[in-house]
Amino acid sequence: MKLLIGSLWIVTVLCAYWYGASQVKPHQPAVTVAVNTAMDAAESDGQNIAGSTGGRADEQATGTEPVTNAESADRPITVGDAILQTRALLSEMGWSPTMASIAKAYGIVSQLNAEQTLAALNQLEYSDSPEGLQMTIMFINRLAELSPLQALDYVNLNVTGSMQKDGIMSSVIATWANSDPHAALQWYLSQPEDTRQQAMGRFTLRGLYSSLAKQDLDAAISSIETDLDASDFEAIEHAVSSTARHLQNTAEFEYLLERVQAMDNDSALQAVFSQWLTNDPDEALARLDLISNPEQKQDIEERAFRNWLVRDPEEAAERFMQRAAPEQRQSRAKVVVESMSFNQPEQALSWLNRQTDIDTQPLTAELITRSAYRNPQFADQNLHRITNQDKLTQLTSNIYKSYGRYSQAKAEEFLSRQSPVIREQVLTRLRKVEEMRSRG
Repeated sequence: MKLLIGSLWIVTVLCAYWYGASQVKPHQPAVTVAVNTAMDAAESDGQNIAGSTGGRADEQATGTEPVTNAESADRPITVGDAILQTRALLSEMGWSPTMASIAKAYGIVSQLNAEQTLAALNQLEYSDSPEGLQMTIMFINRLAELSPLQALDYVNLNVTGSMQKDGIMSSVIATWANSDPHAALQWYLSQPEDTRQQAMGRFTLRGLYSSLAKQDLDAAISSIETDLDASDFEAIEHAVSSTARHLQNTAEFEYLLERVQAMDNDSALQAVFSQWLTNDPDEALARLDLISNPEQKQDIEERAFRNWLVRDPEEAAERFMQRAAPEQRQSRAKVVVESMSFNQPEQALSWLNRQTDIDTQPLTAELITRSAYRNPQFADQNLHRITNQDKLTQLTSNIYKSYGRYSQAKAEEFLSRQSPVIREQVLTRLRKVEEMRSRG
């Protein structure tokens, strides 16, 4: 139950992002980072819930007394009541449900049996509105607890939109894996190759191997070695990353590392070190320094630190820069800024302002430019730091377009605050883009 609440929140966060992304043409690198970051943050929250001691998941999350099995036996809930009560809890939340609201709503849904849950889904009908999608996800995951194959069939037949379908499918499989990881994994492996090659098919591996590793570490590692295609580096990376999340000590990390080194997959090695860094930085870095190939070591180190910089920016940035030779400090500072710009631009700017031995001006411009797509407010507030005229025009145009995705009035207000020269240059640039599009 505890992990399921976290899983529900994960898929709601991702579906919210994908729904928004479907309304505009996404910037592909941003999409990739968004999904990875959401998964990392959400999985961390799910683990925190799972690690709580005492009490029930819905009680811990809400602070209110949930309906117990005994109480539900005295007051059996009807399908109609479950729908009405769940809708009342979620209708005001939009795309930002709290863990508490999800836990409380699921306390209602979890009183239904498989037949009632299917009946509720048939009454709901599929909708991609915030409320409709959240409710559908919740009832589907209840069905996944009771009858995983029925839940998978329902998703295949009724959920539209490839990104939403993949996300909900992954949530169903993760729910199944919580109770029977071996069966869920065998089902996944039996699917056609093109199904498993899809983007969310990769993320499905996270839930599968996370649950399997928690139950049986050796089985998880052996499955990676024997069940996955050795040339499918991305799939192995996802599986290894999820397996590493459940390791607790140096001996376990050394054991996994030894097995992964035999796979000849640097992405998988990086996944081990990424998790090891968050668990025990000193041990992880000492082991990283034993890699004899300097280019391989540098590549794995940078990629592992990029992940750590998202999870723990302050400590990761300090450690990363401490390990830099004088001639590396500028390039390493760029890695720090790139990694923090997506979700923590204010923190990145504060960090830059404290640096005394690097050229911060180009990195500040890089930070503001990278933040414009996802955080136009931050870019707007710091636009005055850009001195190059061409970069200023381009960045102003990007901020204008980013504001326009949310509010055209806000975009126009922003543009009206710029100098007449910049305004005209931005409008000219936008007209040229439209002309090129109209020509096909």
